[in-house]
Amino acid sequence: MTVVACLSIAAQSSRLLRFDRVVALETTSETSANVHIGDVNGDGHLDVVLAKGRHWGLVDRILLGDGRGAFPSAYDLGPASDKTYSSNLVDVDGDGDLDVVISNDRPDPKRIYLNNGKGRFSESDTYGRPEWSTRNAAVADVNGDKLPDIIVANRGNPARTANYVCLNRGKGQFDDDCVLFSKESATTITPADMNADGRVDLVVPHRDGGQSHIYLNASRGDALSFSAVPFGPADATIRSSAAVDLDRDGLIDIVAIDEQRGLFAFFGLGGDKWSAAVPIGARGRTPYALAVGDLDSDGTIDVIVGHVEAPGTVFFNDGSGRRFTAVDFGDGKGTAYGFDIADLDKDGRLDIAMARSDAPNVVYFGGDNASER
Repeated sequence: MTVVACLSIAAQSSRLLRFDRVVALETTSETSANVHIGDVNGDGHLDVVLAKGRHWGLVDRILLGDGRGAFPSAYDLGPASDKTYSSNLVDVDGDGDLDVVISNDRPDPKRIYLNNGKGRFSESDTYGRPEWSTRNAAVADVNGDKLPDIIVANRGNPARTANYVCLNRGKGQFDDDCVLFSKESATTITPADMNADGRVDLVVPHRDGGQSHIYLNASRGDALSFSAVPFGPADATIRSSAAVDLDRDGLIDIVAIDEQRGLFAFFGLGGDKWSAAVPIGARGRTPYALAVGDLDSDGTIDVIVGHVEAPGTVFFNDGSGRRFTAVDFGDGKGTAYGFDIADLDKDGRLDIAMARSDAPNVVYFGGDNASER
């Protein structure tokens, strides 16, 4: 098996960032599941939405940013205390502001909150079925009508579990009778154009010991149609995936965290084929959260992994997609469940917001690299 090289912090280049400055988003240690960043009140500063609850009902929260890395104002997204896993920020009704799409575990409704343009939200609709054991939802235009649809990842017994696309019917109204397209037990689904045909495909990693698939989109309008291409092992336990071009060859690769196996890449080979799993970094920690982005502004995609009761790690890509430098960050408390990345303090460097269970939710700000310390 080919192994991606991973250097230690001592071997890092001078441009790599550290993430030592920390701001707590809350003082409590609850069961948070995700964090999403966007300007919800239109003041030009990035804000944070915390998805809270998971299996235990909590109220989701809005934290307004001041553009300097602080969040002086916070309030509830809405009155509902529910089992939230994700709270995607997207303009679902086409009025120019960011709305919130909530995914909730059963038996809670899956909710849509519309923004009044000033960062205040009201529940407008639901999607799907309350009885679904939903984990994360993703939002993308699956049927090509220029409206964002909702892709629902459900976890459970594969014989009784299915994943769905809920179509946007305009003005933020969604179908309850959604389109079943796969039956993997899944906690995340990644929408991306995997074969460069202009359609949004769906990457469904299997969470509970089964085969993962890429569902290539062959739809014509609302008549959704997909062809399934397997990737990865037949007994995968993948929590999360991302679709990016790691090696800059023009083909989309898949990055995934498998709870049993660790961090892997599946490289695009062309012709609707992907490589076998290529490990990134050493095993030993249990990965639970994943994000990707160009953290050091070198034009290549880096990988961020959160763990169970261990520090997070940024894997800085040297551009080849085969060599990474691992830089740890954080105190290692709790379990990292979700990330979002953005320049929250407007210093030109990306910051990492982390949602945790059993530890406070935090932001790690990109700072001086190791050679400047």
